[in-house]
Amino acid sequence: MESLKQAYEVLGLSEDATKEELEHRYYLLMRRLRAQKMREASEIPDGERLDEDAITRAYRFILDYEKEQESQAYIEQHYGKNKAKAERKLKREHFFQYYKFHILGAILVLALIGYGINSYIDHREEQRRLASLPPASLSVMFFGEYFYGEGFGSDTEPLAEDIVALFPDWQRVIAGLTYVPSEIRSEQDMALIQKSMITMIDDKSDLFILDRDNFSKLAKQEAFLPLEEAAGEAIRPLLDTDAAVAETLEPGLNEEDEQPEEHVYGIDLSDTPIGETLGITGNEFIAAIRATAEHRQNAEAFIAYFAAQ
Repeated sequence: MESLKQAYEVLGLSEDATKEELEHRYYLLMRRLRAQKMREASEIPDGERLDEDAITRAYRFILDYEKEQESQAYIEQHYGKNKAKAERKLKREHFFQYYKFHILGAILVLALIGYGINSYIDHREEQRRLASLPPASLSVMFFGEYFYGEGFGSDTEPLAEDIVALFPDWQRVIAGLTYVPSEIRSEQDMALIQKSMITMIDDKSDLFILDRDNFSKLAKQEAFLPLEEAAGEAIRPLLDTDAAVAETLEPGLNEEDEQPEEHVYGIDLSDTPIGETLGITGNEFIAAIRATAEHRQNAEAFIAYFAAQ
């Protein structure tokens, strides 16, 4: 199709025809074409024979022209009538629309890299800070349904300082608190229990203060020192008192002939002022020494101190 005028002539329309008139005319011609195809070619006079290809090309030519006009009007309305400036603005907009997800992704990657770098720097700073501190005399973990400070006790440096104040010969204490709910009442409780399991895998504390349920679970896994076999002078007298807490170990699956073993794994400090002295809220305080404790003697000194109160 060479011109708009020629396209309208093929369709039998004037150039000022509306879009509705165009659609109606095209629909009418298509109906005539279908009817024409049903007749014999010899029955159709030459002047009445319709050219389907010419009609379709003319119709599409007009539609493309109107679409171009609408697009140009939109550009002029939003970007101005200056064609060169409008094209530059349009290109910039198209560029951003096309690459916006790439740009946002790049920004996110840069943010993550920045976060990683800052985390690494903070970690290095913390490592240098810890290296400058005196060696720890004891590491203690409160593991159970305990509260400290504002909540679950994430900031336990004041707790460590309070313990050091009780033992003047000690240089530093590492203190931690892992809140373990006694019952699962919500998804948060489930998450806290899962977190506590991970903590027990990684934590290497010398001394654990636990409630009865958690003490029983961990003692059965032989996580603690059997005190009747390895207790020192500081806490050995406690093994013959009601404060001694024993736990029975069941025989292994391949040890049917063996009898269940009972060992004293903990010392109950629940009736002592340990919670009040250290500012920790809890109902039960059972002290147990980790089987691989590095500072076993100081762990015993801690137990003996509160047992004597």
